[in-house]
Amino acid sequence: MRLRTLPTLLPALLLGSLLHAQGGPDAIVETKVFHVPGQGERVDVIISVLGGSVTMGANAHGFQQARVEAITIIEKNGAIADFRKSVVNGPERTDSLRPDFIHQESFLLQPGEHGLSIELRDLVSGDSTASRIRLPLPIGAPPEGIYFSDVLLASQVNKSTDPKLARSGYEVLPFTSIYFPAEVKSLAFYAEVYNAPTALKGDSMYLLSYQIESYENHEVVGAYKKVSRIRAAEVSPVLAQFDIAPLPSGNYVLAMEARDRNGALLGRGEQMIQRNNPIQFNLTDDTPLGHTFVDVFTDADTLADALRSLRPISSNLERKIIDDRYKDKDLELMKRFMYTFWYNKNGPDAQAAWERYALEVVKVNKLYGCSNIRGFDTDRGYVHLKYGAPNTIMDRANEMDAYPYQIWHYYRAGKYTNRRFVFYQRELVGDCYELLNSEVPGEVQNSRWNEIIHSRNNSMNNVDPQKVNTMSGERALEFYETPR
Repeated sequence: MRLRTLPTLLPALLLGSLLHAQGGPDAIVETKVFHVPGQGERVDVIISVLGGSVTMGANAHGFQQARVEAITIIEKNGAIADFRKSVVNGPERTDSLRPDFIHQESFLLQPGEHGLSIELRDLVSGDSTASRIRLPLPIGAPPEGIYFSDVLLASQVNKSTDPKLARSGYEVLPFTSIYFPAEVKSLAFYAEVYNAPTALKGDSMYLLSYQIESYENHEVVGAYKKVSRIRAAEVSPVLAQFDIAPLPSGNYVLAMEARDRNGALLGRGEQMIQRNNPIQFNLTDDTPLGHTFVDVFTDADTLADALRSLRPISSNLERKIIDDRYKDKDLELMKRFMYTFWYNKNGPDAQAAWERYALEVVKVNKLYGCSNIRGFDTDRGYVHLKYGAPNTIMDRANEMDAYPYQIWHYYRAGKYTNRRFVFYQRELVGDCYELLNSEVPGEVQNSRWNEIIHSRNNSMNNVDPQKVNTMSGERALEFYETPR
């Protein structure tokens, strides 16, 4: 989990299998911090329950509805500082669809080190198993000068007079993800600017801009920038929206800046976003590919290997095409696919995107190549190329009663956060590690991973997961639970 130094906890966290609850609900949990002058920091805990993880049942009106018990605890110095227990009802349905639904709690806290605990229980299923998570929650002191709150991405904005819900006269329904798929055409957000009168020292006006920037170089993307003159106030709300229908796929930064009348930067706030909006280039198009980045490939085997290295970031259909091209090694068809692949993902930035990826392939081949297997063809290479380098690696190569194993931890793996992967070396030669368990949906999952790792000298006779009663088995769970 990555923490922002000041003022708040940054990432969204996805509960689920990492909570060690087979029947507990899955949810995305975010914290957003807003300053309340003279009172402290308002921490909004936003819980988006994933509808597919809960049970629907008939309510008193005859509709299908999910019901979840949510317990939210704030701890400080080992004691409970605040506590909320709520029954959260999902939307009423007449069909079998199970939509996600949101629950929010707000806490007024003073700067300092806190802990956040969340427990979710499905009240319809009859299963008492709960999802649980405990996270550190550091709250920083307000800095001097102009500064910004966290950015609250919004799925919907409605006018409201309810003081518990309203933000500057609006109810902002959170968008609990930084990932914007193609079907999402608008990006709306809410933020606040603080301490302008003190920072401006008598000047009553300043310039406020908000823009979408390239993640790589922080240059403003196209016309995605708006500027307005703002009168200084202790708290100034920012409620804005961009049409992102034409925004191509890529990583971006939603940035806000405050500047004085001379253009000097006074403060800046930002939020990373990810966009998936492929610009379609027809594979059968007869557009000449000369003078493009694929024109440098003159050897069919070299290009075939380059295509094969794309499998970790490819769809099932793309993998089928790659495998076919790898077999027939038709140079022209391979060039066309390579160009199409990167153009559809990155548009005009296709060449730069491929070059960045190619550098990672070189790195992966050096790190994970084994027994005449290239790094990108190994399980560790696959995970590295698909999700990036892990934030931490626990490498246990020399435990007496266990196969060599590694536990990789990611602050973010694709659209999921706080995910772990377990690899082990079943064949004790060649340094080839096999993916044994993952917390990312769609990847290999095995609840008995700890038993398998420790089956080097002990047979596994039970079908159900069993506790490994050894010091190293307990340590493996500790490393898994507490990445370092």
